[in-house]
Amino acid sequence: MTSPADPNADLLAQLQATAAIGGPTSQADLLAQLNAEPESDPLEGVEYSGDLATDSTAELDALAIGFRERTKREDERFRLATDSEFWFALCFKSRDEKDAFLHAARLFHIGDKYLDGLAAAAVLGVAMPNPDLREEE
Repeated sequence: MTSPADPNADLLAQLQATAAIGGPTSQADLLAQLNAEPESDPLEGVEYSGDLATDSTAELDALAIGFRERTKREDERFRLATDSEFWFALCFKSRDEKDAFLHAARLFHIGDKYLDGLAAAAVLGVAMPNPDLREEE
């Protein structure tokens, strides 16, 4: 439990919620969240002239661009979050068959119903593409 004065309380709560909702989160995923760049300030590049009307217009333009960029990122995040083509299911005739398969494949320690695909790939020695190296679409 963190104290209210803890500057990391919000981040810790967010990570705990992610882990609670999504199940066990890998160390790499947690590290990526902790090291993620914060959202940039849309007003950071505004050059102020000292003229209120000009500066207000420049701020509004910068904010509009910031909203459009954020909308693009949110649209992509939503697409990835709601894409149902990232999973598959295996079906057996009984729980014993399923458990036998998971033990034989050395996957049971990952889970017995929902498994992290990258963790399963690592156990099975399957090379996975690195999404960070894909070309921008």
